[in-house]
Amino acid sequence: MKSGTNPTAETRIRELEELQRLSHAVSSMLNVEETLSAIADTSLRLCAADRVAIFLLSPTADQEPRTLVRRSDHGEGDIHHMVNMLAAKKILLRPEPFLTADIIKEIHLKDPSEQMRKLGPALVVPLILNERPIGIINLVNSRGGKTFSPDCLRVMNVVSTLAAQYIHRARLHEALFQDNLRLKEALRERIGPQSLLGKSQAMEDVRKKILLVASSDASVLLVGETGTGKELAARAIHYSSERAEKPFIALNCAAIPADLFESELFGHEKGAFTGATAPMRGKFELADGGTLFLDEVSSMPLTLQPKLLRVIEERAFYRVGSEIQTRIDVRLITATSVDLDSAVEKGSFRRELFHRLSVVPIEIPPLRDRTEDIPLLAREFLKEYSGGGQSFSSDAFEMLSGLPWKGNVRELRNVVERVSIFIKTPQVSARQISEIGIGSSTSTGLALGVGLEELIEGKTEGSTVLEILERRVIEQALHQTRGNITHAARLLDIGRHTLQRKMEKSGYHPPKPVKKR
Repeated sequence: MKSGTNPTAETRIRELEELQRLSHAVSSMLNVEETLSAIADTSLRLCAADRVAIFLLSPTADQEPRTLVRRSDHGEGDIHHMVNMLAAKKILLRPEPFLTADIIKEIHLKDPSEQMRKLGPALVVPLILNERPIGIINLVNSRGGKTFSPDCLRVMNVVSTLAAQYIHRARLHEALFQDNLRLKEALRERIGPQSLLGKSQAMEDVRKKILLVASSDASVLLVGETGTGKELAARAIHYSSERAEKPFIALNCAAIPADLFESELFGHEKGAFTGATAPMRGKFELADGGTLFLDEVSSMPLTLQPKLLRVIEERAFYRVGSEIQTRIDVRLITATSVDLDSAVEKGSFRRELFHRLSVVPIEIPPLRDRTEDIPLLAREFLKEYSGGGQSFSSDAFEMLSGLPWKGNVRELRNVVERVSIFIKTPQVSARQISEIGIGSSTSTGLALGVGLEELIEGKTEGSTVLEILERRVIEQALHQTRGNITHAARLLDIGRHTLQRKMEKSGYHPPKPVKKR
C-alpha cells in the first residue's frame, strides 16, 4: 500500500485482530516482563520490523533507565541500549513519534560500533502516561532495509497509548526493577493457598488439595460456578509448585474467536495465513517450564480438541504453518463452569480429552455453600477498598450472608466496592446497604415469616392469597427502607411507578420517610 492512502479493509481487520490479541494476552498478566513481551510481539507483527526495543524511563530518581525488552526475529543483534537512550532523549525534548531512514544519523550518535552501524530505518513512538513520557517503543530495520510507512506510524500510535496503560497497571503489581527471585517470592506469598480466603471446611479442603497437587505435575481440572475463584486457585497451585519461578500463562477459551484458537495455543509462522506477517509464539510456548491455565475449556472448538490431546500426550506440537516440531514442558490446569460429563454425553467435548484433563478434579464451592465465609470475605474486601477506614455492623453481615450471590465471590467483591464508593460512614449498616440498591426480594432480607395457612386464614372477601402476599412484601420492603419508595422499588427489582400503582391498588399508604438529621 502506498504511503498516504487509506488502509484497506483487510489491513484494518488485521490491525483490529492484533489489538484484540494484545488485549487478550495482557488481561491475565500480572508482571511487567510478560506485558512488555506481549507488546513487543504485537509491534513486530503489525509493522513487520526486524527488531523492537521497549525503553522505560526510571520510575524513581535513584534508578537508571533501562532497555527492558529486545526482540530480533530478522537480522542480527539487538538494538543497543545507547541507541534507545538517545532516541528517548529526543522524545523527551519533543514528545512526538518520528520516522527516520537512518536511526544512527537521526540521534547524532558519535562513533557507533560495528553492530550499531547495521541499524537503519526506524519508527520511534513515545509511551505517554498522564501527559508525561514514560518511555519509547523503538522499531528498527537493518541498514538498507525498508522504511516504515505512515500507516505503521498510525497503528503504533494506538499501540503505544494502550501499552502505556498496560505497563502502568503491571507496575502496580510488582516493583519494576526488583530482583526476579524476590518478585516470584512475593507472588508466591500473595497467590498461594492462603490467598483463598475462608474458614469453612469446604475451603479448608480446597487448600489442602492445592498443597497436595502442587507437588506433582498432574493435570488439574477446576470445577465451579462463575466467580468462585478458579483462576485464583490455579495461580495458587502454580506458585506453590516447583514451577513457581517459571511463567504462569492464562487463556480464557470463551474469549478467543474459533479461527484464532489454534494460533493462540500453538503460535504460527510468517505467512501461515492472511495477516501472519511475522512468527508468533503461542501460549504453550510462552508457558514452557511453567503452567498453562485454560479457563472455560468447554468452549474449545471440537476440531481442536484432538490436537490438545496430542500435545498432552507427546509434549510437543507444530506451529501453524510449520513442519518443525516444538517440544515443551508445561503443566496444564483447566477450569470449567459447566458440567463436562454432560458435554461428553452430548458429543460437544471429547471423552478421552476429559479424562486426560481431570486427573485431579478440584471443586471450588459456590458462596451459598459456605455462607460462614461471607463476613470474612466482606471484611477483607472492605478493608482493601477503604484502606481500613470502614467496617460492617453485625446486621450488615447478617444481611450480606442472606443474599443469594449468584455471581459468587466476584459479585460480593463488586458489591463491597460499591459500598465503599457510596457509603462514607466509618461503620456500614444493613439499612445503608439497602438504600444503595443492594439486596432483592429473593434474599432473606425480605423473609416474610408467614406460612401459607396463615395467609389463607387472613384472606378477606374480594382478595386473593397472592394479593395478600404481594401487599405484605411491599409493606416489608417499605418498612425496611423506612418508607422510601425509590429504595423499596429498587429492593423489589421493580420501577418506582410500578410500586406506586401496586400501593394504590392495595390501598396501602406507607409512613412518611424518616428524614436524616
